[in-house]
Order: sequence, then structure tokens, then C-alpha cells
Amino acid sequence: MKKAMKRTCGLLLGLALWAGSAWGQGILITVREGEISRQIANGTTVEFAGKVGEGKDIFVELQYLGAFRAELGEASLTGSGDFRLMGVAPTPRVLQPREKVVFEVRFEPSSSRRSLAQLGLLVRELPPPDSNLLPGAYGLISVGFTGTAPELKYAFVLAADGNVQPLADGGLIRIAKAPVNQATFATVLVFNEGTATGKLESVQLEGAAELSLNQVPLMPATLGAGQGVQFRVRYEPKDVGEHAATLRLEGEGRAVTVRVEGASQGPKWTYEVLPDLTAEAGDKLLPDGVVDLGEVELGKRKRVWIRVRNTGNEEGVVAGVAVSGAGYALVDPPLAQTLVKTGGELWFGVQVTGVQTGRQTGRLRVGADGFLLTSFGFGAILEYSYVAGGVTVVESGGQVAVPAAAIGQTTAAQFVIRNTGNRGATIGSIGVSGSQTAFQLASVPVLPLVIEPDERAEFRIEFTPKLPGLNTAVLNVGPAFFNLTGTAAALPELPGFRWEGASGIVAPFTQPSVGLTLQSAYPLTLRGTVVMTVDTANFGADAAVQFSTGGRSVSFVIPAGQTRAVFSNGSTTIRLQTGTAAGRIVLTPSFVAEGGIDRTPERPVVLELTVPEQAPVLLAARVEAGLTALNVIVTGYTTTRNLTKVEVTVRRKSGRTETFSFDVAQAAQLWFGSGASLTTGGLFSATVPFGVSGTAEERARLLADLEGVTVKVSNERGTSAEISAPVV
Repeated sequence: MKKAMKRTCGLLLGLALWAGSAWGQGILITVREGEISRQIANGTTVEFAGKVGEGKDIFVELQYLGAFRAELGEASLTGSGDFRLMGVAPTPRVLQPREKVVFEVRFEPSSSRRSLAQLGLLVRELPPPDSNLLPGAYGLISVGFTGTAPELKYAFVLAADGNVQPLADGGLIRIAKAPVNQATFATVLVFNEGTATGKLESVQLEGAAELSLNQVPLMPATLGAGQGVQFRVRYEPKDVGEHAATLRLEGEGRAVTVRVEGASQGPKWTYEVLPDLTAEAGDKLLPDGVVDLGEVELGKRKRVWIRVRNTGNEEGVVAGVAVSGAGYALVDPPLAQTLVKTGGELWFGVQVTGVQTGRQTGRLRVGADGFLLTSFGFGAILEYSYVAGGVTVVESGGQVAVPAAAIGQTTAAQFVIRNTGNRGATIGSIGVSGSQTAFQLASVPVLPLVIEPDERAEFRIEFTPKLPGLNTAVLNVGPAFFNLTGTAAALPELPGFRWEGASGIVAPFTQPSVGLTLQSAYPLTLRGTVVMTVDTANFGADAAVQFSTGGRSVSFVIPAGQTRAVFSNGSTTIRLQTGTAAGRIVLTPSFVAEGGIDRTPERPVVLELTVPEQAPVLLAARVEAGLTALNVIVTGYTTTRNLTKVEVTVRRKSGRTETFSFDVAQAAQLWFGSGASLTTGGLFSATVPFGVSGTAEERARLLADLEGVTVKVSNERGTSAEISAPVV
């Protein structure tokens, strides 16, 4: 009895504890959403996010954790219709310890507004069976539900007006009057007007290349309630026209498709290439296209004309026209900022000059449009060079420096002509011009000379200087010319020379010969003159004193490399007449090298020949006899240009002789002092007259007895040899 009492007191104590506890502490509440389970306290409100129009199931599990039994009353779900119980409710029901019931609640938001609901039921604990205890008091089990849903809204703003316009599925974004070659934007706004976080999964734009997306955020983009993002649609038309694309927005499982249209406004440029200004139509030319001018000969010009038309819907401005590239130039370009109305046009030319073989390229820019210029140059390109210790390339008009040479020596340079073009070249003439040039050409090819592409021709330029210092000439190779230069050392001094032949005292009335010889050979030909001067001891010079060639000067030549002078008579000696008057004959040479360079020494060696004063010389005598007179005529010369007496010895056949002496000093002085004697020198002719008297018979006998005469003359230096003459 005592043990039973103890057991009963324990039960009562437990009941007392139960009765004094709040309901729900013996019930475990678990809320499960998909794979996520949460244990909550009684009376807790749980938030659920959904999508408008889409349902999701929520499971509420009640498990009895007490030691007896729990009686659950009928459950009710009150509040927003977005929450509803699914199927048959599992209550009322009595739960044994660890037993559970599950309520299935469907959440299907009808809008993005927040929705509230509550699941509630009464529960009490039942005492053990067969006990006299009363059930516990009812308690309320409640679970609150809060429902949220995102709602993405779309709109766009045009940069032209700044107005926000809503955008729905099947809507339209139209960007009108957009300028060509400029970017115009439409801003697309995405805003979450719901109460739950939403996602913008993707943004896509497909269609014309002129329409593109700009500043799109990283996808997917998470948008909290009340948050938004934006991006831009870029429209950049390249020409005038209509362009379209489809914008697809996907967010929260819903796709919105929008048509995007762009309409450009502005000028539209079309281009044509025409061969001349009279052509009506030409080849179409697109931006970044090629203007091919075809073949052009080197140094020649070729041009085409470009017609620019405005086929757009608005007048436009051609900012400018420019060309670049070797050989390319504009012809009659328009002014910068030229206004072209709709349907209007302008012209300009593009010219190319052949400056290189093969492909010639350039660039043409018309406003914002660019084009490639191309042509093909053909022709010969002659490259000139010369070899003189090394290879030197030279242009037409340049200098060809031949190695220096001594006077009379020869150096050379090899001149090379190479054709680096793509056509053959013809050279009609090759030569050297210049006065007294020291340059000659050797091994010149046969003309006209044809040099094919990649072939060469060459010849020698020889330099044999005749003048010291810088020598120049001009080399002509077809139309090209080159300045030839070569340097020669200064001429050496004239070597010593000597006179050969007559020297010192020479006899009068003779023709001695003289010559002139260098001590060593000279590298250049020397030309010279020997000048004779006559210094007489008496009044008047003998005009007969001169060279055998005539005159008192004679020229000579000493060929280069030789030593003997060759006179104008072609001999290495020259004769001179000594005359008949005493005096001094002086021969003075002068020397001139080729090019007119005087090589005469400051004090040249002269040759002095002396005709001495001596007794007279009789050259001839004769007797002219008549009936009344006898004349003795003698000729001779006196180097003193004076006579003192004449002796005549008359010889008779009978052997008798008679000598007569005549003083002729006064007569001689009168003659040699006269101007008439100046041309005769010391020559004289004297007549000694003898009178014959008596009868005719006597005179006849006298003349018949005459055999002849002997004559001699005297001057201050002596008496001449006798000379005889018969009587005729």
C-alpha cells in the first residue's frame, strides 16, 4: 500500500507539471520547403518567396514529444488566399509519443505584394488510459506564413527626349533620326517592384550589326526588392536606312521579347571611279575599297576621276579630301567643309606618277571614308655607279672622281650602268665633252645600247692629265650626265737644257746650224720659240741675219718623253745666216707646256754667236773695158762696215804691171752711213774707173795689151786677199 501511494504521487506531480506548462512545448514544429527544413517555435511566422503564378509546396510537421497522448483538433488556414491546404487535413487526431502529422500548404502568389496567412489548431494532452485524471487544457498551435514574390518591370529612355516609357513583352524601342556614323543610345531600365529578390538571367540582342548592347551588367543580375539595373542599346548606323534587332530579356523564368528599330538620318555617300570627266557612269567604289589606276610608265602620269554623290535624306559636309603615298596627288580637290545637298555631287581627280617599278600603293580619304590606291609602275630604272678603289653609287648630275694621276700618266675608273627596272632601257649615246679634256672612254659598248632588266653594261673612264690641278669634263650617258673630276700634281720644273752645234765666234756670211736638247725627258709635250736678237758693233743691223726658215724667230716642239727639239723645218737642227756685219747674235728659247703653261726658266740659257771684225773679203771682180774707159768692179763685204783704200794692179801681156791705190774712206763712210745700206749689212760693190787717152790706135793697142787686173781692199782690220779678173 505504501509503494502504491508513492507511484500515485509521482503521476500527480507529472500532471501538475504538464498542466502548469504552456502548450506547444511538447509538440516539435518543423517547416520543410524543398530540401530545407527548419524547426520553429510555436507562434513563429515563416517567410516564403515565390513567383507570381507559380505554386510551391510547404510542409508543416507536428510531432508529439510527450509521455502520454496529444489530441489535435481540426486545423484551419486563415489569411491570404495565396496560401491553401492541400488534400485532406490530417487532424483531428490523437498522437502517441513520437508520432507526427504533416500539413501540406500550397503557396501560389497571385501578385508581388506581400501576403499573410496562419495555420492554427487546438491541442491538449490526454492522461494515461485507465487513470482517473482529467485531460489537460486546450492550447493553440499556430504557424504564421508571410509570402513574397519578385516582379520585374521593364522600361526604356531615349536620349533624344529623356522620357521613361514602359516596356512589355512584344513592345517596341524605336530610335529615330539617328545621325550616320554617330552613336545614339536608348537606356533600358529593369526594376524589381516585388517584395522578394529577383534575378535577371540574361539579356540578348540579335539583328542588325548597327544595333548592339552597351554597359550590360554581369549576368545573372540579382535585384533586391525595390532595386533595379540598367543597360544601353547602342545604335550607330553606317549609312542612311532602317535597321532592326530583337531584344530578349529573361528574368524570373519569364522572357520578354522587344523589337528594336533604328532609323538613321543624314547624308549617304556613294562613290564612282571614272576614266575622264565626260564619262556618265563609272565603277562603283565602296568605303575601304580599292581604286586601281592600272599601269603607269615611270616618270609619266595617269589619273582617274572620283564622283561623290549624296544619296542620303539630309545634306552633308565633306570635311576634306586627302591623299598619301609616293607618286600620288589630288587634282582639283574640293574645298574643306564642302556642303553637298541631297542628290548633289562633287568631283575630283587622283593622279599617280610612276616613281617605282612594281606595285605603288597609297591612301585616299574622303571625309570619314578611306580607300586604297594602287597602280603598277613599269619602265627601266638605271642605276649608275663607278669603281675606283670601291663602289660608289652616283645619280645623274653627280660627280665621278677618277683617281689622281701625274701629268702624262693614266688612271682609270670603271663606270657601271645597271637596269633595276622591269623594262629594257635604250642608251643612244655615251661620250665625254669639255675643252682640252684629259678624260677618254675605253671599251664603250656598241651603240645604241639596250640593257634588259637585271642586266648591266660598263666601260672605262681614263684620266691622262695635261694640266696640273683639278681637271673636269662632262660624261654623257644618254640623257644622264655626270661631272668628271681628276686631280693632277703640279708640273715639274723644266729640266736643264743645252745648245748644240755652232757656238762662240762664227764666220760671217755662213749658215751654221744649232740644236736644243733637254737634259732629261719631260712628261708633257713642250712647245717653244727661239728668238734671235742681233747686236751689231757698227751702225745698222744686218737684215740678212735670220733663220734659214725666214725671220728671226723659229718654233720648235719637244714631244712628251723626248729630249730633242724638233724645229718647224722638221729637223732637230736649224740653220741661221750670220750676215756680213760684225756683231753679236743671241738666241733665247722659251718653253710652254700643253695647256699654255709657261715652263721657261727665269733666266734661260742663251746661245751667243759672235761675228768678229776682220779684214774685208772680196767675193768677185770684173773688168769692163771700153775705147775711152776701163772700169774695175769688185764686190765683197767688210764686217766693220767701213773701207779705207782700194788697190788695183793692172797686168799687161807684155809682163808689165802697174799698181794704183785709191783712198775710199770718205766714200765708204758715206755709203755705210746711209739708210740704203741698212739692208745690206757689210756687203759692198765698188767701181774703180780708169780713163784711156790717146789716138784710137793707141787706145786699141793699150786695151789689146791688157791681160787683167788684181784687186785688194783694206779697212781698219787689214787688207783682203787679192782677187783677179780678166779683161773682157
